[in-house]
Amino acid sequence: MNQATVKLQIPFDALMEAIASLDIEQKLKLRQFLDQEITTVQEGHPEETSILINKNHDYKLTGEILTIEEIRSRYPCEWVLIADTESDDQWNPIRGEVLAHSPERDEIDQALIKLEKVQSIVIEYTGLIPEDYAVLL
Repeated sequence: MNQATVKLQIPFDALMEAIASLDIEQKLKLRQFLDQEITTVQEGHPEETSILINKNHDYKLTGEILTIEEIRSRYPCEWVLIADTESDDQWNPIRGEVLAHSPERDEIDQALIKLEKVQSIVIEYTGLIPEDYAVLL
C-alpha cells in the first residue's frame, strides 16, 4: 500500500501558537526532532545554513527573513546585525535575518563576538548618517 503525503501551508504565527500550546513532553520531543533535522541539513548542505552555531541564548534565530526596508522600518535609528541571505551585485543587503539590534554599536559588536560560524553577515545603521560623516569599510 502506498503511503500518501500531504503538504500543508500553515502561517508561521499559527504554527508558533500551536507549539506554545504543547505540554513540556511534546515540546521536548519537538526539540529533539528539530535538532535532528537541523543536523541533517547542516551535514548535507552546509552552504544553505547561514548560521551554523549560535550558543548565545540572547541572540536566538527567529527564522524570519525580512527585506532591508522592513528591517529599517522595524528598527529605526538602531544598529542591526543581519545574517545576510541575499545581496545585490554591489554587496548591499536585500534581505536577511536580524540576529541582534541596539541603538548602541558596542552591543552589536558583543553579539558578533558570540556568534561562532557565520557565512555572511551585515551590520547596518538604520538612521540617517549626517553629511559631514565618513564611512569606512
